[in-house]
Amino acid sequence: MRHFKPGETIQMREVWRGQTWEQRNAIVVEDSDELIVLYTPPETDALVAIDAEGRRLRMPTTPDWSLEGTRTFTSGLVGVHVPGTQHSLLAIFEPPSGYGPWYINLESDLERTDAGFEYEEHVLDILVERDLKTWRWKDEDELEEAVELGLFTPEQAAQFRAEGERAGDWLLSRRAPYDRDWLSWRPPEEWGVA
Repeated sequence: MRHFKPGETIQMREVWRGQTWEQRNAIVVEDSDELIVLYTPPETDALVAIDAEGRRLRMPTTPDWSLEGTRTFTSGLVGVHVPGTQHSLLAIFEPPSGYGPWYINLESDLERTDAGFEYEEHVLDILVERDLKTWRWKDEDELEEAVELGLFTPEQAAQFRAEGERAGDWLLSRRAPYDRDWLSWRPPEEWGVA
């Protein structure tokens, strides 16, 4: 499949066992065999999983969910993914101070589709301070719950933690592509988003 061009709008689709769990658009910053960088502007239209009562689901605790239209984050989001890894580095833009803490999303490797990319969320995440000196786990309780529910095995949970350790250490070491100044990145004016 083809690589997408900078400035092209593509579809990001989070899937769970083949079903769409969440879907949103993103703008391609960079797309190569070595690096995929995507920008999601603030308040981007999205579809999210809800239960029969209309409550947004954090995990697929029911086989019967539907999708509801909403908007994404009030902040912009830059996602950096190295093909072949099972995580993405997310930088969340928080005006007026700029980008806030880094966020490492543990997920399957991005799979290229005709419309964009799809992936499976692995529940466990990492928060990294702006100074890139420390990191901490986020959502450990949700991963534990996902294992108890049979959504993931204990072995998969251990693999996610190992990937998180590698990802956190990689970012803190500032090895490529994390040596680039992602905190200074802004969308080009011609994209019409800020």
